[in-house]
Amino acid sequence: MKKVTVAMPVYNDSAYLRSAINSILSQSFTDFELLIINDGSTDNCPEIIRNYKDPRIRVLTHPVNLGRPASRNDAIKYAQGEYLLWMDADDIALPELLATQVDFLDSHPEIDISGV
Repeated sequence: MKKVTVAMPVYNDSAYLRSAINSILSQSFTDFELLIINDGSTDNCPEIIRNYKDPRIRVLTHPVNLGRPASRNDAIKYAQGEYLLWMDADDIALPELLATQVDFLDSHPEIDISGV
């Protein structure tokens, strides 16, 4: 089991998607999976996603757009990490984001959620 699942719902975000994915793959903390939920994108998001061969990436694909709530529900259902972090496809994560979040949550078991 991975320590963290980074869940990234994607819908027609091709202008930002590479930067968002790269920012997660460049994290100093590496015990994670990146769960990309392609929610029926009609732009070139599927092609962008297919070009990544990193084994930490898993992809769920909706054949049509079901909306962000359905994508988030699927992420919760299929996440395999101990912790779940939401990442929008137009966000950029600084290189220490996951390390900071994991350190905080590991040292504060009374906390159930943390955000940036």
